[in-house]
Amino acid sequence: MFITSKNAITEAISKNLVETLYIKFPISKREKDIIKLAEKKKVLIKNVDKNEMEKIVGKVYSIAADIKENAEIGIENFLQKALEKKDNPLIFILDSITDVHNLGAIIRNAYFFDASGIIIPKDNSAPINEKVYEISAGAAYHLPISIETNLNRTIELMKDKGFWIYYASEKGETSLEDFKFNTPTAIILGNEHSGVRDILKKNSDGSIIINASNDFDSLNVSAASAVIAYAYSIYKK
Repeated sequence: MFITSKNAITEAISKNLVETLYIKFPISKREKDIIKLAEKKKVLIKNVDKNEMEKIVGKVYSIAADIKENAEIGIENFLQKALEKKDNPLIFILDSITDVHNLGAIIRNAYFFDASGIIIPKDNSAPINEKVYEISAGAAYHLPISIETNLNRTIELMKDKGFWIYYASEKGETSLEDFKFNTPTAIILGNEHSGVRDILKKNSDGSIIINASNDFDSLNVSAASAVIAYAYSIYKK
């Protein structure tokens, strides 16, 4: 996969995920700094001309990186690492989030507020692609992401591991202000139009609601993730 966002390239190099860095002169000071980091990390650097860059990436950029795909670590390992990191981790389960902008923003919010990871379905989900890396500002390189075939089976496994599962809804039972993150917790975030699927609701332990300050009852799913993750970061202090 090729990425061209300078923030994302910098993060990828720092995480040793860049296979090759492609450079087309002239370059900016920021790009010179990226090259220095790549040299320090012993990344293969190739100078290319305009035609070569367009042939490799599909468009003409002054800098592009060929990155390693995120390795599949398996759900068992994913959950174990979350539990080892902290006593009461927060994980987001994303149900049918098909917009790459929302996915990238949720990843960024989750990492910023120290959630332990996100789980997305293999099908009916936005892909983890260059745009997601760019929108997440590189957070996708740091936040553990597990891609699962069956979310219901994943939820059952999480329950066996001690997680409590809740879904976010405008008709939720528990206000976020009153919600206690005192156990390993997973929050399911659903599609903005259809919400969380009924089959996942039935397998949850409860639901939460973000109360509005007025009669406007709609909140973008990525904004909702930020509010929930912030509440978690405050509660665990």
